[in-house]
Amino acid sequence: MLTRRHALLAPFATPLLGGAGNRIPAGLWPVMLTPFRADLSIDWPALDALTDWYLANGAAGLFACCQSSEVWNLTEAERLQVTARVVKRAGRTPVVAGGLPGFAVGPVSEFVKRLEGGGAVAAVLTTSQVTEKQDPDTLWRERVEAILAAAPALPFGLYEAPSPYKRLLSPEMMRWAGGTGRFVFHKDTSCDLSAVTAKVRAVQSSPLSVFNAHVPILVDAIRAGGHGFSGIAANAYPNVVAYAVRQAGQGGPEAGRVQRFLTDAETILNVRYPLSAKLMANWAGQPIQPVCRRKVVELTPEQMQTLRELRAAADKVLR
Repeated sequence: MLTRRHALLAPFATPLLGGAGNRIPAGLWPVMLTPFRADLSIDWPALDALTDWYLANGAAGLFACCQSSEVWNLTEAERLQVTARVVKRAGRTPVVAGGLPGFAVGPVSEFVKRLEGGGAVAAVLTTSQVTEKQDPDTLWRERVEAILAAAPALPFGLYEAPSPYKRLLSPEMMRWAGGTGRFVFHKDTSCDLSAVTAKVRAVQSSPLSVFNAHVPILVDAIRAGGHGFSGIAANAYPNVVAYAVRQAGQGGPEAGRVQRFLTDAETILNVRYPLSAKLMANWAGQPIQPVCRRKVVELTPEQMQTLRELRAAADKVLR
């Protein structure tokens, strides 16, 4: 089974930004939104349209069932259904998926098998779900090793999610993860260029790719060897983010200008997220309603106007 999974990954092994080894594609990996109808059921046609939108605007891969997806407001069955739907719509574009149920080996390994059956190329483990905040790296590694042993077929990813607490991985733990040969995706939320650079160096001879999530260091992180970007900005203006990623990887002169726009815009987008991103996507022509299962305070008229101005500005950045 492991050999078969590696064969499935083979078409995606050539990076877009350089690097070596059997890596998933470098570039933009949007953290996908989940569209809901007014009755809070999943809007499946809108999910298809959103998937198309990401791909048409430069996504190299997709991260389904992450925190931007309101994953913990989805049932386990819905997480699997969302992943399978995105995989089918995305075609040959690789999809990684989170939403693993805790760290108990039995439930996690069963869930991972079902993710594999749905076509995901990696099961993304949230780093903070494995141990409590005060627990040492030795316990974290021991529990992750048990999960890997119980689910030997599918590759894994790592996500330093901000809640329930943020557990950042050290370069030493990244080196261990890369050395297992089982990890192919890492979403980094350290928000620190030196930390990202150290992690990239720690995994450079492994199949583990590092995707920074912090917009203000997008260009510098890629130029320091990072493999791409996986953050919330791609839910509002994926074409702009994909352009910045390409410019950074190619040493393009426009990278700095677009970087400045994205940095300024992030403060606005963060207000009432993911509601703000759903509005931005809707105004970009996507059939996604401004409906969240996660409890989000409504935007004020002033905040709505600021978002509309951001939408207009984003549509002009690349002209």
